[in-house]
Amino acid sequence: MASIRKQSSVIAVFKEFLNRYPQQFGLLFFFLVIEGAAAVLSMLAIIPMADYLIDSTLNRSSRITLFIVHVFAELNVPTTFWTLGGLFVGLNALKGVLEVAVRYAILKIKYTVIQGLFGDSLERFFKARWGFFSNADNGVLLNTLNKELHTIGDTLGHIATLMAQVIQLAVFLAVPLWLNPLLTVTVLGLSILFGIPFLFLNKLSYRLGKNNTETGNIAMGVLNELLQSARLVLGFGKQKQSRLHYLRAFDKHIQVTLKSQTLATAIPKLFQPMGMVAVIVAIGFAIKSNVSISELTAIMWSFLATMPILAALLQGQISIQNFLPSYEQLVVLREKAAGLREVEGQHAFHKLNRSIEFKNVAFTYPGRMNTLVNVNLEIVQGQMTALIGESGSGKSTITDLVLGLQIPDSGEVLVDGVSLNDLRQNSFREKIGYVPQDPLLFNSSIRDNLLWASEQAHEHNLWEALRLANADKFVKELPNGIDTIVGDRGVRLSGGQRQRIALARALVRKPELLILDEATSALDSESERLIQQSIEQVSKDTTLLIVAHRLSTIAKADQVYVFSNGQVVEKGPFTLLSKRDGGILNGMLNAQLPYSDE
Repeated sequence: MASIRKQSSVIAVFKEFLNRYPQQFGLLFFFLVIEGAAAVLSMLAIIPMADYLIDSTLNRSSRITLFIVHVFAELNVPTTFWTLGGLFVGLNALKGVLEVAVRYAILKIKYTVIQGLFGDSLERFFKARWGFFSNADNGVLLNTLNKELHTIGDTLGHIATLMAQVIQLAVFLAVPLWLNPLLTVTVLGLSILFGIPFLFLNKLSYRLGKNNTETGNIAMGVLNELLQSARLVLGFGKQKQSRLHYLRAFDKHIQVTLKSQTLATAIPKLFQPMGMVAVIVAIGFAIKSNVSISELTAIMWSFLATMPILAALLQGQISIQNFLPSYEQLVVLREKAAGLREVEGQHAFHKLNRSIEFKNVAFTYPGRMNTLVNVNLEIVQGQMTALIGESGSGKSTITDLVLGLQIPDSGEVLVDGVSLNDLRQNSFREKIGYVPQDPLLFNSSIRDNLLWASEQAHEHNLWEALRLANADKFVKELPNGIDTIVGDRGVRLSGGQRQRIALARALVRKPELLILDEATSALDSESERLIQQSIEQVSKDTTLLIVAHRLSTIAKADQVYVFSNGQVVEKGPFTLLSKRDGGILNGMLNAQLPYSDE
């Protein structure tokens, strides 16, 4: 954590984003320079106004007033209260417009940074292997993407604002430094002295920021779990307990957030009175030094503009310390994703010509016993290959290895004799159709769900896929047909309907390999029959890998691998194994034992 803390120092963060977004910061700097010039002129414009109010003849005016009178004379503009007032108002209006431009530039930086961080983080995450997601805390992931990235963006806005305020501070101090250096140094010295105690709040702000991030992770995790398990909550009648569980987690987050935000708000409010003391003390000295009223007015105007900026600089420093834990959490996630980056080969996959072969493959999940031990099997092109066995025997791990979601600890997976690691992963996956046990559909229309798998598919391709999946008939009977919205995860369809749409989604891309992972395990008999019909029809033209729960699903399998404790204990054609006396598959058929996925 110390190394991360070092990497995520304010200077390091600012350098990173300055290098990534030079145009936005360049635009900001441009506006700041122009705004600074307008701010100087607007402050100086108050001097001739004050001189005119003291002596309308302007006989004993300051050097600034005499210069403006000279300029007016050159332009044939009369020097009156109204022209001097118009100059003052006009310059302040210009300053206001430029402040809006600066604010726009700051917001542009903020949202460009947020968009860039979202895109970069998601790219890094989805370049990682499945292990990154399977081992991740969903609360941390969701909170980072939903809240912490916005916090980072807000703070980058603060950093850009600090940059603007530093320039503004320099501008506002330039005028009094020019008019009365001693007075200005006195005010600045006293302000810094009063501000030193506030700098000791950095550690408290960082600690509150860290607690804020951690409690936000927990609250987001509880909320995600609650929404994902809504059916279970309702089924068990645990609505009240679940609601209170979330509210307790959220209350802890609120308590930390209240302290954090109160601290950030308190800094400028507490500092400004102290800053005013510094100004009053300095002005007392100025009066004794016989500074002219008009110049003293300009100095006062400048100091009054300076104090809020000094307070904002202190607040910004506290806010940045509060933000660092958010950035650290993002850095940790990005580093984890980088450490689990997918192995990307150089060869593109085009077509399965012979087979996918496992050679002495071993694999173990962290903290578990051996999942696969020296597995040898072959998925032959054009054939139906089935995997069966008890729960936890390693069947679904085989599909993960075929998809490249996991990497063998030893041995290798060969695709037409080429190591899977040597292939461009997505060029291979784009030729695979995959139907998991829990068929997740997106909250959009059936058409969009199908097109998600193959964006180039034409209308007749969609309906052909639905026909092969035995889904065309019920889709036509839906209120909006193929354009019917299926709801979140497909909740508006029955289990069998979801499974058939998921099968159609896999088929619409005309895959070289179709993987069915427990495709009928949770279906009623009619839905199972329709899926089995689809499998039989598809198997004529497609290479199939089926993880089977119900043995009737694989009755026409060309090759069956029976797993037990991560090993292949029996293999052969279904017709042969089913008739082998004393064989494992034969015993399973006779006993009609249900075997589920791991």
